[in-house]
Amino acid sequence: MLALHPRIILTVGDDGVVVTPHDIPNTAPFFAPNEAKNGAQEIAAFLDRHPAAQMILLADTLAQDYRADSLPRLNPFDRAKLAQRRLKQNFPAARMTACLKGRKARGDVLLIGLHDGNPVFAWAEKLRARIPVIALLPVEGARLIPRLMREAANGWAMLVSRNRSGGYRQIVTHKGAFVFTRLTPLPPDGAKDESETIARDIKASLDYLTRHGLRDSKELSVLLLLPGDAHEAPALKALPLKSVASLEPHAAARLLNLPFAPESGDDAGDLFFAATVAAARHPALPLRLPETHRAWRTGTIRQWGMRAAVIALLLACGHMIWSAGGLANDLWQARHVAATLAKTRAEFAREHADAAPTTEPLGRLRQAIERRRLYRAPTPTPWHGLAELARGLDHAAKITEIDWSKPAAQMPEIFSVALRMARTSKHEDRAATVVTFEQEAQNIAKAMPDYALSITRTPYPDLPKDSVTAASVSDPVGEIALQRKVP
Repeated sequence: MLALHPRIILTVGDDGVVVTPHDIPNTAPFFAPNEAKNGAQEIAAFLDRHPAAQMILLADTLAQDYRADSLPRLNPFDRAKLAQRRLKQNFPAARMTACLKGRKARGDVLLIGLHDGNPVFAWAEKLRARIPVIALLPVEGARLIPRLMREAANGWAMLVSRNRSGGYRQIVTHKGAFVFTRLTPLPPDGAKDESETIARDIKASLDYLTRHGLRDSKELSVLLLLPGDAHEAPALKALPLKSVASLEPHAAARLLNLPFAPESGDDAGDLFFAATVAAARHPALPLRLPETHRAWRTGTIRQWGMRAAVIALLLACGHMIWSAGGLANDLWQARHVAATLAKTRAEFAREHADAAPTTEPLGRLRQAIERRRLYRAPTPTPWHGLAELARGLDHAAKITEIDWSKPAAQMPEIFSVALRMARTSKHEDRAATVVTFEQEAQNIAKAMPDYALSITRTPYPDLPKDSVTAASVSDPVGEIALQRKVP
């Protein structure tokens, strides 16, 4: 079945290019060496036959350098600036640089520089219209080592492969993190023992790995992507290593469940690494030329912008449909309410007509009463004066009689109040009772400043100086008159 996004992986090395199609039917991988006259034309013709395939350039060349470094804890912007500064310091003449993050807790980074002599740039220029992605074989291979070697997760591990495109590639990791890579060109075809070349390269790498923290060569485990008996060579057994094992590229691809595998008996690792790139959705470190990156970014923005526009249009259509459904529901409810209201009005009109013989006379009576209430003259009331009178009274006197009158609207209102004085030991003397009565009158006058007060009758008017006898049982009573100053 044809995949939605077929890929063509070009493994570019110093000795040639391995073309690996993925998810393209009726195609097979092939190798185009640099010394072949029509090698580049053959690759170009193959690519022209598949214009819709995504291009991935897998660089396996000598013109790439790696430096392990550590950055302090900074915010993302300052960290990116510091990484760019370190790249310029380590690779001042590199055409392309990149930074790969390592373990976050330690702030480890891998600084990478690709130089002008790298053949991958020539192919990137030729395929600029196809916007190719540049991947680095050492970086892609480093993440495979923990899956192929269990001991690589907690120690030193080395993966050695023989690639047609470039030569003998070594990839070294420590606890799963990339540390070192080395590329040695392939020996001439007349070379007798390949194991001696591999053993010599491993021994040369051991001296260099001591600078990266390898204390003893017996801490290093080596896996050869070669036929299963390659590790039995005497030259490899003589090396002071922790372990040496070999695994055929075909068996390694099946072990990792890759989408395709080299043929059984093929000792080259080019197709194995191409299969690992094809299995991943994206390379571990995707790179592009600056002008290609701008074209890719423009295409991505256009693509996602179109998708966003389509999604916005669908959302708008969905909202309109939902709103239309809500509007239809509102219209139906409005019609239902209008019908219910009309029915209620009809029932009310019928009941009103049935009750008309009884309610119409009562309605006319209510209108007459209301009209009388509106047009009759207001009746004066004594409530204001009574409230002030209550505030002026003391506990020594009690009101026994009140007479209020207002003869006409232009005449002032008049209060006639009879006050009974409480009989106490203090009031046994008539003169003292009269004095208390006069004090009560003054208190009332202060509480009612809008009224003129006059004493019309004092207690004991006949004999004010006589003493109260024991035979007197009734309390003395006095009278005052209050007349409003303003009508």
